[in-house]
Amino acid sequence: QEQLPLNSELELVNGDPAEEIIRLANIYKSDLIVIGSRGLTGMTKIVQGSVSSQVVEESPCSVLVVKPM
Repeated sequence: QEQLPLNSELELVNGDPAEEIIRLANIYKSDLIVIGSRGLTGMTKIVQGSVSSQVVEESPCSVLVVKPM
């Protein structure tokens, strides 16, 4: 964190991942959320849900989803 070319903060929270990401984006008035995707498809995605999909749907700002290679 000290080597980053910008100011940053680390915050550890408990709770539903998507809800916490969205909550913090609202608190910090974020311009962009960058989030990874596990690349789930089909029934696995339906059963397990997708944090990145929920964040994209409910985010107050732009979301960049990075998919696995």
